[in-house]
Amino acid sequence: MDVMSYLEWRGDISIAGLPLCEADYAVFGCCSYFPYDGVVPESFDAAPVSLWNAVNRIKELAGLDGDGRSFHYKEDVEMTDVLLTSPRFTSIGLIGFRNIIDVEKQEQFSAISMLLPNRQKLIVFRGTDKTLTGWKEDFNMMFLEHVPSQEDAVKYLEEAAAALDDGGEIILCGHSKGGNMAVYAAAYCSENVRARIKQIVSLDGPGFESDRIESEEFNAIKDRIRSFIPQQSVVGMMLEEFQKSSVIHSRGAAFWQHSLYTWEIRRGDFIRETDVKNLSRNVDATLTNWLRSLDREKREKVVEGCWKVVEASGVDNVEDLFTFKSTINMLKSMGKIDDETKEVLSEAVKLFRNAYKKMHSDNREIRKEKRRKKAEKNDAALNPPAES
Repeated sequence: MDVMSYLEWRGDISIAGLPLCEADYAVFGCCSYFPYDGVVPESFDAAPVSLWNAVNRIKELAGLDGDGRSFHYKEDVEMTDVLLTSPRFTSIGLIGFRNIIDVEKQEQFSAISMLLPNRQKLIVFRGTDKTLTGWKEDFNMMFLEHVPSQEDAVKYLEEAAAALDDGGEIILCGHSKGGNMAVYAAAYCSENVRARIKQIVSLDGPGFESDRIESEEFNAIKDRIRSFIPQQSVVGMMLEEFQKSSVIHSRGAAFWQHSLYTWEIRRGDFIRETDVKNLSRNVDATLTNWLRSLDREKREKVVEGCWKVVEASGVDNVEDLFTFKSTINMLKSMGKIDDETKEVLSEAVKLFRNAYKKMHSDNREIRKEKRRKKAEKNDAALNPPAES
């Protein structure tokens, strides 16, 4: 079953009656992308809004007579319908919704706090949205030690923990970039807040540079991190893993496995795979080798060079980026890039090609070794040693 089927199967059992399971975090991850602006209060001093009331209001505002807001995923509309008939989630209180899009700071940040039974607090960080600003910040993670959304995630956690300080446990969760922010916030918050964190759940979230993962801050939380990636993960394999991930089965194809709506569930838990597939291994090996061949300064120049081309498209969201008109604009802009940037981009392309060739060569040697061992095994079976 998928997350929709899970809601229909278990949606009538309260969280108080049955503790959180892995599938619940997929539900929360999906909910984090809903357009709560003006529906859930930003201030922690305001009264919480129930998920049931919030979803009903959002559906009104996203309708024909609404304010023009839209959902992030096409499946979100069906998800809201199913949620409204799921008592397990409808009574959850929502508070402290933030949604920041700052083009100048190149930041896209969003988080919401959920008040669960038994005084548990769940803070959910949204992943990358459809804005170019959000995607630019993702690329900036290739060369910056901190991006603005990570720093705001720490501030948000501190504020939420102070406002909701009734002794209850805190759980952090996030999908995609939101998973990265959940881990980052837990690592760099104050010690007294960190002590209240029960668990950090990352759903196909990108990793970090190796020196950060080996830091004292990350060591303090590593036993509380639960990381999940699909069998053909791309996003979750970027940079270094901050914790050994559980590989789960997705019915999606290639990059579409990133969507939580494609993750398979059995009895409330994600269905496990034994290992990631070749696509993920190839992406991981190629990107890792490529990034290691570029210092931070060159990574920045590569990202900025690519982004000059993207900005020439004249669009402000990813959905419109590859229309005919925007593609023509990007192709025209490539000839206007300064010589220094062209040189860096050309070098980056060569290094990426070399990284891909190395990955391909390594895979070929691995396959040859497997065939050799298999042949030896078959030969031993066909020609057992003579008895003495």
